Amino acid sequence: MLNKVLEFFKQQAVFYCLLFLLLISQPLRAAVEPGISTTSELAIQVFLGLMLVLSLMFALAWLAKRMRLVPGTVGGQNAIRTLAVVSLGSREKLLLVQVGEEQLLLGVTNQQITCLHELKTPIDLNVAKSKPAFAQFMQQWSVKNQLTATQTEEKKVD
Repeated sequence: MLNKVLEFFKQQAVFYCLLFLLLISQPLRAAVEPGISTTSELAIQVFLGLMLVLSLMFALAWLAKRMRLVPGTVGGQNAIRTLAVVSLGSREKLLLVQVGEEQLLLGVTNQQITCLHELKTPIDLNVAKSKPAFAQFMQQWSVKNQLTATQTEEKKVD
């Protein structure tokens, strides 16, 4: 499997090197042969430049994942997951972490990480939560706004 992946990336590297040389040769030819570029030549040059940038982005993303710079690659199949984070101060946090089937409450500071509690029954975060504070505020504001609108209409009618 690894050999197939390496072979694929070798082929891709050769392809992008040739594409890069093609992009470099266009301005060199233009410098040697003065002339006006046609619209199709400019469109091809823009398209090839875009392909070069996109391929560079994908190559860097692959490299970041390969070097484990991307979060979520610990343990392969997400063996360790952070379920919730609560900030207690500028550098102190409480983390709810799931390791396999166990859930742990961790206290994190700059100097140490402390296991505060090992949960006997795991917390199910998929249960429908109550509305967030902002949603509650907007709903109350909407109800209040509707009440004041109906009251002003009643005053206008009288």
